[in-house]
Amino acid sequence: ILARYASAGAVYRELLQNSNDADATTAEILITTSASSEGGKEVVSQVIYRNNGLPFRTQDWARLRKIAEGNPDAFGVGAYTMFSIICEEPLVVSGKKGEEEAMAFFWKGDSLWTKTGKAPDGIINMSATLNHSNVQDNTAWTSFMLPSRDPYPLPDLVEFAKFLTASLTFTQCLKNIRVYVNSTLQLNIQKTIIESHTIETPKASSFWRNDGAVTSSSSGMFTL
Repeated sequence: ILARYASAGAVYRELLQNSNDADATTAEILITTSASSEGGKEVVSQVIYRNNGLPFRTQDWARLRKIAEGNPDAFGVGAYTMFSIICEEPLVVSGKKGEEEAMAFFWKGDSLWTKTGKAPDGIINMSATLNHSNVQDNTAWTSFMLPSRDPYPLPDLVEFAKFLTASLTFTQCLKNIRVYVNSTLQLNIQKTIIESHTIETPKASSFWRNDGAVTSSSSGMFTL
């Protein structure tokens, strides 16, 4: 059932789609890097993905918990990409402002377990760090903390921007994606929807005359 999640891009594709389904207008991808032990190149040690959509409800937490029970539904299968591709023990934070809850996934032997509790302050107050200020953020974010199972190279930001831009094409609510690398804003992709309007085309007086747009066949059988 996971065959269609064949690439790391599937993780972001699923998270973006889930954000859109939750009526989110903004999503942020917060990438943390560290020096690689091989050659000192920067590798991704952790990603935090968050959106400003509707907070998780009781039934949403229950659906997420089904992953640990080994019985995920379509929502759970999408979230399972986090485990199968880049992360083994994600942390999910969501809830109304001031009432944020967290669900941690962790392994005991060969079994996957979950633990719920109060959300850590570092996740809740992250906007102040990104803005380099002490301004209180009143947005109710739903966050997915994804520590890398195996640190991987930082993606090419130009190619990553193309991928994210293409993903926005298919979202109705989601209109803005911001990407931070080590707390510095690197990408800010905004979608603007322009109202459609009818374009009047000048009609040719006949099929044989070039005095306007031809809107009918030579015999007059077909007309636009």
